[in-house]
Amino acid sequence: MSESNNARPAETATGRAGRAFLGGLRIIAGLLILIMMAVTFVDVIGRYVFSSPLPGAFELTEVLLGLVIFAGLPLVTLREEHVTVDLVTSRVPNFIRQWLLKFAHVVTAAVLIVLAWRLGIIARDLSAYGDATVFLRLPLGPVAGIMAALCAFGAAASLVVFFRR
Repeated sequence: MSESNNARPAETATGRAGRAFLGGLRIIAGLLILIMMAVTFVDVIGRYVFSSPLPGAFELTEVLLGLVIFAGLPLVTLREEHVTVDLVTSRVPNFIRQWLLKFAHVVTAAVLIVLAWRLGIIARDLSAYGDATVFLRLPLGPVAGIMAALCAFGAAASLVVFFRR
């Protein structure tokens, strides 16, 4: 008996690692959102019920929100779910539309590479100066470093999509 036609080809180690990385990013982004919701909930209850807001909730929410956005960047890029406006592209021939999509992926990768580079410099400077948030004293250098790495992963994801099309 022959195998079915829709059987998946053997998956490469790179494919498994990429899938595990993306799955980890999904879990991390979900946990960050969950923590952000819990912090906001405790802060609101503390503020309006006990007249005592959660100390540092605003700072923690800021940092978490930044990390959620950057953690989602490679995921959104790989799934091609960026916000788009197709006022012009919906009216052009398909071959031009495909060319514009490829061009957009190259531009996206270039912008994310520049962002990763600049965030890396900022992370280095923040770490060297020992900058931290005012109330909670959360170090900002590692946060910017994580954001830089996630921008680089987003750029790589954009290039993967470019070559996949």
